Amino acid sequence: MSRKERLSRYAALALLAWGSALAQKPILLPEIAVTAARSERGVFDTPQATTVIGKRAIGQANVSRTPDLLRYAQGVYVQRTNLGGGSPFIRGLTGKQVLILVDGVRLNNSFYRFGPHQYLNTIDPNIIKRIEVVRGPGSVLYGSDALGGVINIITKRRTDFSSSADLSGLIEGRYDSGVDGGSARAQFEGNRNAIGFIGGVTGKVFDDLEGGAGVDEQVPSGYDELDADLKLNWRADEHNEFIVAGQYTRQYDVPKTSEVTLGDLLKFNYEPQERELAYGEYRGQDFGPFDQIKLNLSYNRQREGEEIIDGEAPLIETRELTDVETKGATAQFTNLLGDSHYLTYGVDYYRDDYDTGKIEIDRTTGVDTPVQPGTPDGAYYTSIGVYAQDEFALTERADLIAGVRYNRFETEGELGAEALSLKTDKVTGSLNARYGLTPSLNLVGGVAQGFRAPNIEDFFGRVDFFSEIPNTELKPEESISGEIGVNFLKDGTSADVYYYYSDYDNLIDRVEVGTQPDGTPIEQRQNINEARIHGVEAGITHSFSRHWWAAATVAWTQGEDTSTGEPVRRIPPLNGSLRVRYLPSSRLWFEAAALIADRQDELSDGDIEDPRIGPDGTPGYTVINLGAGYSPTSNQTLLVTLENLSDKTYKTHGSGLFSPGRNVAVTYRVGFE
Repeated sequence: MSRKERLSRYAALALLAWGSALAQKPILLPEIAVTAARSERGVFDTPQATTVIGKRAIGQANVSRTPDLLRYAQGVYVQRTNLGGGSPFIRGLTGKQVLILVDGVRLNNSFYRFGPHQYLNTIDPNIIKRIEVVRGPGSVLYGSDALGGVINIITKRRTDFSSSADLSGLIEGRYDSGVDGGSARAQFEGNRNAIGFIGGVTGKVFDDLEGGAGVDEQVPSGYDELDADLKLNWRADEHNEFIVAGQYTRQYDVPKTSEVTLGDLLKFNYEPQERELAYGEYRGQDFGPFDQIKLNLSYNRQREGEEIIDGEAPLIETRELTDVETKGATAQFTNLLGDSHYLTYGVDYYRDDYDTGKIEIDRTTGVDTPVQPGTPDGAYYTSIGVYAQDEFALTERADLIAGVRYNRFETEGELGAEALSLKTDKVTGSLNARYGLTPSLNLVGGVAQGFRAPNIEDFFGRVDFFSEIPNTELKPEESISGEIGVNFLKDGTSADVYYYYSDYDNLIDRVEVGTQPDGTPIEQRQNINEARIHGVEAGITHSFSRHWWAAATVAWTQGEDTSTGEPVRRIPPLNGSLRVRYLPSSRLWFEAAALIADRQDELSDGDIEDPRIGPDGTPGYTVINLGAGYSPTSNQTLLVTLENLSDKTYKTHGSGLFSPGRNVAVTYRVGFE
């Protein structure tokens, strides 16, 4: 089936769904995603495992932090070291091994840390229209870091230009009893002829989080946040659109809770935690020889400060600031070649520039002394990639997607006597296929290479905090992955199941290479590990009638370090979710949901030594949540959620913070015109 025929089928299904709704017969609309293939393609017909969280689900989620939007997402498991964090695991990997995009622009930079981190939480959920998760390697289309998968955060933009001038907005408030705080949002949206705009301001105040029975407040965990955003888009005509967007997030005094409650630090705050993103984009159709063209220039700045007081030296506070500015430029082109080939190709360039510094403050005298930072001041890191992908039909039932990428990296930096000057490149490829067993059932699968080039944080580690020494000879982490699955879509049912298998080479980990005079271990990052990770992911959504809907997910992951024979670090347990929703009318809904995880006691030595896990592992849990939504008028919405109905004491595997105990969250949203 050609691309045009597939898109025509989606349009026909949309009309069928509309007609069926009038007849009160359940039918599901086919989801359209752009991340997996860098072009519009139905999830049902995409031969890669893809999870989509749509506009309605986000609007009804009743959350203040973006990681919480993923709690029911198929194939995604979220670890939380602190309230200000939330690191997604995809196919056993997290941190810098999972690529996060915002409107297709890389959020990852070359300072992203080893293991779980907090950067996803620097995106305000109020600006998000949809989230697309590609589970499995995305290195061919998106370059480094996309070993486990790709998360693309797609933000809102003005789409209604039906009137020459229009202005509307909303005010929203949310209270969360678990943190005795919440958020407030003021947003405006409109257009002046062909120029649309949307923007707003969000404020958040969170006290220390209360865990389940017997945990009480977890001190320290609370923090404050301010967000602002603005997006303008000009539709010059039906073929040309220009977009300019800006986002700003400032989080204040965000505690890394586990370092205080489970470690020997008296204080560990991220202060400041700041993100700025600005980009300009042109989207064109029938532009010269190209059917479609997309050009993007971006500026991404992430400032991360650390304020630390060690229990062994309580009179000294260290303050370190790492300021990374990233300039990016991307160009993407598409051409329809005949009826059977759809070619997507392009180039992307990113450059990180570092401004770092560190001081030690004598808390008795207030005198500060400059010291060597853990990351080289004045360093830079560049990446340039060229890629091409062909979607082509073999027969009416079968099609292939083949892709290839060339990436080159350069970096220089100097820290004390250690100088880094490295140039490396990498070629990767992928091949995915779909075969239609029936009009409602697809067999899908593929093979893909993944890679992650070592970044600045890898080369220099955390020289001060973990007593690491630099290693400027690191090589890229590499993988080859295969997956096979089936997708089903008919009437009121959508379902899929995937089995995947990945082999990893040159994985980077810390190695003890000596000891200091006081006996403290000296560590270094080295390419020492080879690993295999495989697992099963499944999900189903079914509409029983116009009033009843249910969904379930399950994910099982197993990882083995083939160098040592022990389990891979931080592998999530068997986990899943179940949701049942009742809609008595178009203005009212009720939902019961369960989050389920098995015990995880298959541990590596690193897990056992990690105080967030320990020798006994992480207990299993079943947590029940209840929710409801009511819209008394077309411009008002009330959302109420009762989380953790039984006040269960639990945490997701590897977390340094217990999840909320019994908690009531209330959101009221009112629109105006």
